[in-house]
Amino acid sequence: MIVSLDLRQLPPPEPMERILDALDALPPGARLQALTPFRPVPLLPMLEQAGFAFRIEDAPEGHAVVTIWRRDDVAAAAAGSSPAESSPAGSSP
Repeated sequence: MIVSLDLRQLPPPEPMERILDALDALPPGARLQALTPFRPVPLLPMLEQAGFAFRIEDAPEGHAVVTIWRRDDVAAAAAGSSPAESSPAGSSP
């Protein structure tokens, strides 16, 4: 299951706040895919500290596509595999 958020039109820090709120309610086996106006660099250490892994893709239009899943969720991690930039457990891009 993919939970999608389009946050491209929101000013900082709203995209980060909405992502964190959505992650609180993320069901097991699901991934959150957020379209953000830019790479959410301040969010990345928070994700890792909270036990999430992520993948970031730069879109040609200038925004970022951020896919996030619980690091220990095998089903979500397998569904989130891709050659794009990603953060395996314990590392950052």
